[in-house]
Amino acid sequence: MTELSLGISPCPNDVFTFSGLILNEIKIKDVTLNICYQDIESLNVQAQIKALDIVKISYANYLRCADDYDLLTAGGALGRGVGPLLLSNGGHWQENNAVAVPGLYTTANFLLDFWAQRKLTKKFSPFDVLYDDLRKTKGSQGVVIHEKRFTYQADGLALIADLGTHWEKQTGYPIPLGCLISRKGLPAQEITEAIQKSLRWAYENHDRAFKLCKEYSADLMPTVIQAHIDLYVNEFSMDVGTVGTEAVNFFFQQQR
Repeated sequence: MTELSLGISPCPNDVFTFSGLILNEIKIKDVTLNICYQDIESLNVQAQIKALDIVKISYANYLRCADDYDLLTAGGALGRGVGPLLLSNGGHWQENNAVAVPGLYTTANFLLDFWAQRKLTKKFSPFDVLYDDLRKTKGSQGVVIHEKRFTYQADGLALIADLGTHWEKQTGYPIPLGCLISRKGLPAQEITEAIQKSLRWAYENHDRAFKLCKEYSADLMPTVIQAHIDLYVNEFSMDVGTVGTEAVNFFFQQQR
């Protein structure tokens, strides 16, 4: 057996998608997976230093890793209405103040620049730390990702801009958020097929997959967990397809 490392986030969409593999209901032939859970920016850095064999990263980070990793067609996050939100604790945009961002290499950071079209003062921190600071600090502003899009209004935060909606309106394409990559030389097709089987298993065994999501997101209400899954796990997660590929290629062109 070959041991391979897999890095994903503990967020509901990743845990749901990979639940068949996590629970050993789905296997990759002759492979034992060692799974680690990190925030997206940590995974971006891990990929840059080639520390993981298979890893979920931001699409905005892939070109930095393309020499060492293949881009897989399953297991990613891409769609419409799924983009990061620019929020304020104070109700309005303050263009000369710093903006909190959940990582230099994140798609959220790229989409903020795409929206602003000018140099901004930024401070970077993990998305959960960022959100807590934003919620507690009057006058602060930051880019929020993941499940916090479902809770920000209840926490007294105001929407400045939906960065994903801006991308869609300007380009016509769905938003490439996160992608799964595997180290070159590994059986990319077998890994892709295993991810697809894992996701099919999750849909067919929703209660067990959802229970696993709750274990990794114990601080979230079940309704928020399900909303997160419903939003970020879609047909593109199973196969990026023609439309998704066009969106991804266009996205990469904007980075070059």
